[in-house]
Amino acid sequence: VMHSEPVNALSIPTWAIHFSSVFEFLFAMDIIWKFAETTDNPKWKGLTWGMLPLHASGICACTYHFFYNPSSLQFLVELQAFFTLLGNITVAIAAYRIAISNGWTLRELNPFPKSEVSPEGIAIDEAAALPYNVVAAKESELVLAAKLFALTIGSSYVLKYGELALDLPLTENGIAAGAIVFGIPAITGFLYYNRAQEEGGEGISLPSFGKDGEGLSMADVKKFGVSGTVAYILTELAFWAVAFPVASTALYQ
Repeated sequence: VMHSEPVNALSIPTWAIHFSSVFEFLFAMDIIWKFAETTDNPKWKGLTWGMLPLHASGICACTYHFFYNPSSLQFLVELQAFFTLLGNITVAIAAYRIAISNGWTLRELNPFPKSEVSPEGIAIDEAAALPYNVVAAKESELVLAAKLFALTIGSSYVLKYGELALDLPLTENGIAAGAIVFGIPAITGFLYYNRAQEEGGEGISLPSFGKDGEGLSMADVKKFGVSGTVAYILTELAFWAVAFPVASTALYQ
């Protein structure tokens, strides 16, 4: 039995925008993972893991529209915002770890250029001049674009008209919506976990903020003097400024 399409159903172009965003992130996660192998720097794989919450954010939006945007599933909008915030944080952490692994230090935040005759300035210039390893791509950009176009348009048509044959989109089922939002990113994460193990890695590892996994201690903060101390204090204040209101709201609602 085919249901009548609600008046607030998304159009094909609008669905295509949503699906292209989801698939582009999946493509980018895969390319970054391969870039880690090309550069022989496993820290790039952390960026793939860091993008996983942003992938979940896109799934939240698609799930909300799958159920035709009911007010009873408004929590999906808040959940999307949370995943976006979390993803921005995890991507920033991954970028920091990549920079540290390439020899970057907090001293480079100094807006004044290094002296061209100082040992540190010469070392920075030499590191910047080093070329990347070049590996021939297995697929051309044209092939990737064609795949993205086919997946986007195909998924848009299948979901827009295929869901009319289902009762689920009209039920406003929060449990089913949660299963979709958490299930799809969980499957994506599991696939990368297995991929890491097959390549001889350890799967998921907790991020560290120092060199060689030593972590960031107060001694590291003190090494950067007043600027390090101020940065540390501002980071803590920002954390509690966000965490306390969120925790209080969740507790009393």
